[in-house]
Amino acid sequence: MNRTEEIELLEQLEQWNSKDEYSQCIQAIEAIPEQERGYLLTVKLSRAYSNLAALGDHGEHGTDGEVDGDLIRHAIELLESVRTQGENDPYWNARMGYSCLMAYGSATTAYEYAKCWLSLAPDDPDAQELVRDCEKYLEEENSLELDWKEREEIIRWETIPPADDDILGHVKVHIDQYFGVYTQLLTDDSDPDHPLEIAVILPRPEHDYYTLVTVGLSRHRMDFSEERREEKLERAELLINLPRDWKLTKADCREERWSWPIRMMLATAHFAMEDPEVGLESRTTLDEGEDGIPFAENTELRGEILLYPGVFGTDSFFCRLPDGDEVNFYQVIPLYREEIQYKLEHGSDSLLDLCPDESLEVINPHRLNVVTDREKISYDPAEMDNAADQIKKIQELHLPVDELDACNLMAFYLGWAIKRGQMSNPFLSQYREIVEAVRAGKGPDLRVFILDKLDGKMSTQFFDRRGSGFAQWYAQDNRSNPYIYRRDCRNIVLAGLKDRVWNSSTEEEAAYLLLPYTEKNRQSVEHLLDERFQQYLEAEFVDDPEERVARAAEGKPAVIPDWDGPLFCYASDRVAQDGCKVQIMDRLFPEREDMGWESGWAFYSGDEGDVYGEGDEYYESHCGFYDIRDICRIDPDIIPLLNLPHGTMQMRGEDGAWYEVIRDDEGEEET
Repeated sequence: MNRTEEIELLEQLEQWNSKDEYSQCIQAIEAIPEQERGYLLTVKLSRAYSNLAALGDHGEHGTDGEVDGDLIRHAIELLESVRTQGENDPYWNARMGYSCLMAYGSATTAYEYAKCWLSLAPDDPDAQELVRDCEKYLEEENSLELDWKEREEIIRWETIPPADDDILGHVKVHIDQYFGVYTQLLTDDSDPDHPLEIAVILPRPEHDYYTLVTVGLSRHRMDFSEERREEKLERAELLINLPRDWKLTKADCREERWSWPIRMMLATAHFAMEDPEVGLESRTTLDEGEDGIPFAENTELRGEILLYPGVFGTDSFFCRLPDGDEVNFYQVIPLYREEIQYKLEHGSDSLLDLCPDESLEVINPHRLNVVTDREKISYDPAEMDNAADQIKKIQELHLPVDELDACNLMAFYLGWAIKRGQMSNPFLSQYREIVEAVRAGKGPDLRVFILDKLDGKMSTQFFDRRGSGFAQWYAQDNRSNPYIYRRDCRNIVLAGLKDRVWNSSTEEEAAYLLLPYTEKNRQSVEHLLDERFQQYLEAEFVDDPEERVARAAEGKPAVIPDWDGPLFCYASDRVAQDGCKVQIMDRLFPEREDMGWESGWAFYSGDEGDVYGEGDEYYESHCGFYDIRDICRIDPDIIPLLNLPHGTMQMRGEDGAWYEVIRDDEGEEET
């Protein structure tokens, strides 16, 4: 398209837009190949989609009609695709402001774009009006938030405690307490023998989405073996989270595209109630069935996995009944076919490591597939923080700090971990001078070190076994954990800025970025980290029977003093305590979060079954983590093989030579 043709098209688009013919605009622009549209046409296409979503062609939606969520989200996606060109363009910020105001339950995000628009075009009356509208909506939101909290308190105070044997009464109290006060109970009478209700919890300030919880499944006791009776898994209820703009009226729920998540949850509940052999628990996967079709025409999701509802905190997982029994609560997460297959082949932990928790938190019929869209998601489960993300937040919120301050929290944490001796062997080997300087009190500005040498990122792989465990427990964005490093630092800032008026809840949530990089704050944060680390040890590391001393290595000389890899390996007592030669060495893939301290190697003498007996008890009682340098002192023959890749298995032959063991579908075969 040449310049003349583009000008003519732009004029035509304005004519169609003035006549409310938004579909015409979309068809004309989308007829142009995406790579040829350019910035302005992309923004115009976004405008057409947002207007179609809100108004419809020729105003068919009316002024008070429902906004089409799919269309408005697509409008925002189009704007995001040209963010680099548009961030300093008043028109781009205007379109973002209007679209976000229609798309999201809160005006917070729209307000940020409206303010940016006004700063770029201070005399524009439309920008002034959008800012005023957002401020009015935010004021109403704050008022509603107070009303909501007051209403919750009233309902909870007026709730009559249920009788001891009233299971569903206790379930309802638990729902109110941990998921939110439900405002409606829907009745499912599709099976008179197994009636169910669904508690509907409206979007609320801390969880801006609907939560629907079954009430009635727990009357039924599921079948679990006698050996698992102590786990108290027989009773359960299910829940789903739906977006704020999901339609839940009776009329809407007659349409498949709105009803399928509820049908999915109810079908799972009835499946458990009607089949005496079904036992639901966390990590249970239900595949797509013989027909192999998606849940609805507007999605390719077709199976599900049950997980504990981590976003609501660990106390929400179980409702403890007066008789000592428990009701378990499982969140139903719909999956794509490839995700189901991946889970079956690699396990649920591996599947969940492919994406951040929030991507599965609320049902989205069109979410990215965590298996086939891995590159787009680009999720690293070992990542604790990323300067690029924090810099973006600083810019979006126009915070009065330098971009270097994006690394303040990371630098505080890294300095503390270095001083407390929590660094992994690979980190120590690569950055020994930095570590020694920090310990001597003469270290550099760790913020610069993080940006220049660590690619602006913090990873659990930087730490040893306890340090990595603590980082995963406390410093990653784990919403089910009561203590989160970023939240604690935010609270330090809020305590010092009590009189500050925040522009939005998003800005207040990001207050941790305002924590200055000073000696006083460093000491405060390190004191906080010491407290949290002690709490972690008490909660997760009270007893550590797996970390052992290899007595068979005592008195033997060091053979790999310069080892720069992860220090821990897994070994049997026959090797580590009795000093037997290693006959089998197997290098498994550790969790990515643990690759800083765990080598993946496991060493066996080959006769453990004869000595200790078969079964899990053997592994629990006679194997554990050891320092790989000690195992090498016991059997130096393994040293030449230590750098073999993960997935390698070696077995010593009768001639003393090592032979690779090839794993295949038929089992194991020596070559």
